[in-house]
Amino acid sequence: MSEVEDRLRRALRPIDPPPGFAERVMRALPDQRPTATVTPIDIVRTSPRASFWRRVSTPAALAASLLVAVLLGQHMANEHAEQERRAGLAARQELMQALRLTSQKLDDAYQAVQGTPAPVQENEENPS
Repeated sequence: MSEVEDRLRRALRPIDPPPGFAERVMRALPDQRPTATVTPIDIVRTSPRASFWRRVSTPAALAASLLVAVLLGQHMANEHAEQERRAGLAARQELMQALRLTSQKLDDAYQAVQGTPAPVQENEENPS
């Protein structure tokens, strides 16, 4: 590894330029430098001011979209609550029907155990 490093050091060592190098470079440069062209920057805005509607349109659009999102969310929440209420009422109705049927069957079983015939009900929905 040191042999490679030695060769790199020899190849990259600084060398002195030949005599008269600086004078030749200076003679190759032009005698006069070209003058720089400076273009003034106009700091004052040249475009007309934005109209009232252009300044207000973005915040108005954001406010309108926020309002629509809130109202839509509220509507969806109300619909969900109403759907749950209807499902609860249907479940309550099914439970009441099951309790009525269970009560009737328990009455029939009690009557059978006691030995007295059960009265016949005309509005029984599921006779079995």
